[in-house]
This record gives sequence, C-alpha cells and structure tokens, in this order.
Amino acid sequence: MNTEQFKKLLEFTSPINECFKSDGKQIYLVGGIVRDICAGLNDTFHLDLDFTTDATPDEIKTIIQPLAESVWLSGQRFGTIGAQVNGKTIEITTHRSESYVSESRKPVVTFSTDLQEDLSRRDFTINAMAINLESGKLIDPFNGLRDLQMKILRTPLDPHISFSEDPLRMMRAARFISRFNLTLDKGIKKSVSELKGRLQIVSNERIRDELNKLLITPDPNPGFKFLLKTKLHERFLPELKNCRRQHRIRYLRHDHCIRLAALLIDSASESRKNRLKELKYSNQDIDAIDNLISASQMILTKSMDNAQYRKWYLYAGENRQGSIEIASIQRGARRKIATIHRKARYLDPELENYTPPFTGSEIISILEMPQGPRVGEVLQLLENLFIESGPVSKQEALDFLAEWRGRKDN
Repeated sequence: MNTEQFKKLLEFTSPINECFKSDGKQIYLVGGIVRDICAGLNDTFHLDLDFTTDATPDEIKTIIQPLAESVWLSGQRFGTIGAQVNGKTIEITTHRSESYVSESRKPVVTFSTDLQEDLSRRDFTINAMAINLESGKLIDPFNGLRDLQMKILRTPLDPHISFSEDPLRMMRAARFISRFNLTLDKGIKKSVSELKGRLQIVSNERIRDELNKLLITPDPNPGFKFLLKTKLHERFLPELKNCRRQHRIRYLRHDHCIRLAALLIDSASESRKNRLKELKYSNQDIDAIDNLISASQMILTKSMDNAQYRKWYLYAGENRQGSIEIASIQRGARRKIATIHRKARYLDPELENYTPPFTGSEIISILEMPQGPRVGEVLQLLENLFIESGPVSKQEALDFLAEWRGRKDN
C-alpha cells in the first residue's frame, strides 16, 4: 500500500467522516482509488473520490451541504449525490443492491444498509474493497487485496450473476487484464462466452467509454486477446479480428484516437465511419481518426518526394506525429519514415511559415469574381502551386492567376 497517499487521503476525508459520524451514519471510501492505493500506485490523489454510506440520498444531501462548495443531484435516483469539497469532486452513494432486468439498459436499484452486500455487487474483487474512514482499516470481504497481489481477476459473486447484472463488466474485464497484467479466474472466460449477447442491453456510449479506457492502457493486447477468444469483440468492434498489427499498438502514444486509427487502418472508409458513429464517437473524434488513417496511408503508399511531403504535411496538420506513429508500426515502414525525417529537416521551415499568398477577399478583388465556392477552388489551386513548387511570391501568384484566368476565358 502507498502509505503516503493513504495518509493524505485520510487527512482530506476526515471532515467528511466527522459530518456523517455526528449524524449517526457510516461512510467508507470505495472504488478505483482504494484499488490503486493497494496496488502501490503513485499520484492517486488527483482522482475523484467515491464513497458509500448507509445514509439515504436525502440524508447525504443534508449532511454534505455545509462542507460543499456545490452539490449536484443528477444521480440521486440511483442513490448518488455529487459534491465539490475543497475543490475536489466527490460522489457519495447509498449502499445498494442492483440488477438489470432482462432487456433494460438501466439498473433497478435497491438501497441497502449492509456494506458487505454493497461490495458484493461490485464488478471484481479488486474493486470490492473499502476503507473505514474512522479507523483507516481496509475492509476486504472478498480478498481483493490478495487477488491484486496474486494478479488474479475474479468476481465477488458467481461471474454469471455479475455479468448478467451489468454486461459492461465483461468489457471491463479486458481493461483490468491489460492494466494490471492479470490472469482470469476459472469461469470468467466461459461466462463471457455464454453471456456476450447480453452486451446488447448496454448503451453504445458506455461501450465506447470502456473501449477508450482499454485503448489507453499501457499494453491493451491482453485485453484484445480476451475479447477475441470470447468473441465479445463481435458485439461492438468486429474489425479487431482483421487487424494485422494489433500486437504493436502498445508502442503508440496512449491516445484513444491514435490507437483506434491503427486498429482500423485496414477497414474501408465508409464502414469505418459507420462503426464509429454506431459507437457514438463525436464528429471531432471521427474526423481525427479518418485524418490519422489517411495521413499514415499517404506515408506508406506514396513516393515521398518534396511535393508529396508538402501535401502530407498540410493535410495531416496537427495529426502529423500521430500519423507517423501509426505508419511506423506497419510492415515495411522503416525506410519511408526515415525519408519523412530527412525531408522534415529542410522543408519544415518553409511549411511552418506557409500562408496563402492571397486571402479569399483579395482573390475576389483580383479576379473580380463573386463570393462563392469558386473562391475556395482558387485558394486550393494556389495551395497546389505551393505543394508542387515550394514558396511563391505574390507576383508569381498573380502571374499564375492571370494565366489561369486566361485559360478559363478561352
């Protein structure tokens, strides 16, 4: 256990504990921060804090109000009250027992006064631990600390019960396998294989968020292997099966767009965009992934002369480094990446300072044309001139436009 982080947490949570204690209620720290402290991880104090209590949501609201800068009630019907205390976000949830009805995407929540029952409904034993804020003792009824030390992923209840209640836990298994280098307890893989169809009751937004968390683990490959062996990937990302270089994803920056682009580089553009839309990725993420893939393919499939380098540089924009990373893990990329670096040494200065010789309004004035799409076409022509020939003066650009207009008039 990281004793320094633990001491810091107890100091921060002491006033919260006192408020609940004075009202005759008990409160415990739970969630990922307990697991991470037990795992000896550093810099855990920046994480948001989750608590569980025997107080009802209305009681939580009353008790925490004097301490909090703000309180929010968006999760109250699920038993959760959010607050900001000393600038830190916390969530306090009534002990609960919950389950999903057969075809519902939302849990039926039943409140409880029993901490052990609450912990038994957690996804895995490594997350079913709590800290008593009064004594500072670890409460670990399902031997989560032992499992963390033995690197075993296990559910507090029978995995069929756990995964039936919240099918997203099957995807979380992939993330924890990867993040903590865990091996599966017997029964988990079998349960996932049998229950993978239950994932259809989980919203695509939740699936997307869990996929992103897996993607940014240091090495997502153990999680990928689990998804493939259980065929869980078929429910949300069937393209994973055909990714030829998935084992090299771990060498890429821990960025979900970069890593997802590398996974989808061999898929057709339209089907890729449809998949990302199904998973409710934002338009910004979809555009970034599409740009990363196209820019990396420009590196891999084109001869990188000066003109092609300029075209790639301008097209890739802020995704240049990401596209180089993605290209670098593909077969036969070494020589092409070396060419990119050579070109960068003497072409980047002119590209960094590149601005079109004329603005759109100046083109309207010079060519005496109305505002409209043709102005954009002329701007593109001037950019193409720069791509082919390098920097051009205003006079050279004027001469080019005069020649172009002469050809158009004829």
